[in-house]
Amino acid sequence: MRLPRIARYVFLAAAVAGALYALLLARAEWLFEQDTARSVPEAAALVPYNATYLSRLGSWQPAHKRELLERAVRLNPFDYQSLIQLGYLAEFEQHDPATAEHDYLRAEEVNRMFLPKWTLTNFYYRHGRTEAFFRWATATLAITPYAPEPVFTDMWEMSSDPERIARAIPERARTLLAYAWFLSNQGRIATLPAIVERLIAKAGNRNPRAWGRDDLLAAIEDRLLGAGEVAPALRIWTALSKARWIPFTIPTTANPITNSDFSSAPYRHGFDWVPQAVEGIRFDPSPLTGTLRIEFSGNEPESCVLLRQYVPVQPGGVYDFSWKAEPELAETPSGLTWHLRSVPGDAESAPASPDLAKANKWETRVPANSHLAVLSLEYVRPLGHLRARGAVVLKTVEARLH
Repeated sequence: MRLPRIARYVFLAAAVAGALYALLLARAEWLFEQDTARSVPEAAALVPYNATYLSRLGSWQPAHKRELLERAVRLNPFDYQSLIQLGYLAEFEQHDPATAEHDYLRAEEVNRMFLPKWTLTNFYYRHGRTEAFFRWATATLAITPYAPEPVFTDMWEMSSDPERIARAIPERARTLLAYAWFLSNQGRIATLPAIVERLIAKAGNRNPRAWGRDDLLAAIEDRLLGAGEVAPALRIWTALSKARWIPFTIPTTANPITNSDFSSAPYRHGFDWVPQAVEGIRFDPSPLTGTLRIEFSGNEPESCVLLRQYVPVQPGGVYDFSWKAEPELAETPSGLTWHLRSVPGDAESAPASPDLAKANKWETRVPANSHLAVLSLEYVRPLGHLRARGAVVLKTVEARLH
């Protein structure tokens, strides 16, 4: 059935009007994207009901900015960015914090994402309103897709109470990990172990590598131990061990050596063994047989540290060390001895152990003020002998408080 002629004309007119309107919108969008003092007003004139155009026009016409932003919000009540801009005008140009707060809160009501929350966090920070600041800082950290360090920095500038700040960190694994790293970098360790414990509890049995076990948490452990902070380092190690993020027991001052039977490959961090990178030396761990083979090429340095481990110790305590080793060296004596040095301070218990190839026991006293020490296996070429060539197979290394 054919349409009456008048209906065809109406349909054609509507099609032409639609096409012209589409061209008008395309022209306005093209002008808006040019973002110049001339193009944006032209775009707003073509499409005066577009809130985005009006909001941007305010930047090019500062004398009319508030009016234009208010029109934009009337056209689109969900235009949170215009509400934030209104808040900036009230706060910084009109010096009216009450109106600014109202605008910022309206922006957050219509958009629950990051920017309004971060805007409120900064507003309350600028005005020193501690409780409101921490409320919105927590809300920001709970959803931020960005690096959270600026929020952490503001928290510490707002308060010097580490417990207060820790309570404001949300139970979000990504944020907890970032905060642990921030605390470590800042040397703020009072709440660091508790943050790591919360991270481990939140991440649960998910892949520990994905939550910083082998890089960030390992580096935190090494920093703490290097600074002699044995108590927080032990607490973090304990959390890792109990959650089975690492396959190692928890050292004590009575039994200070970790992985004493080499049943796990060296972790190279924390309280486990750390084989040292030495030219001419090769380490071959074998957890299945419970051994660590150290191979000497004959081109190693005349003196070097081969293996080390941080151990918690009792100040002034006497320790009985024992080991099982199979020397497969071309020369004897081997030049291999154990040493115990306090951390920090590097004060050595004297003397070093007997030669590894000639004895398997050693008694030594820890320096009187030492709570942490480094046990190290070191090589020094014996006078009148060639450099070591061959291997030594370590089976066990144990220590007991006398």
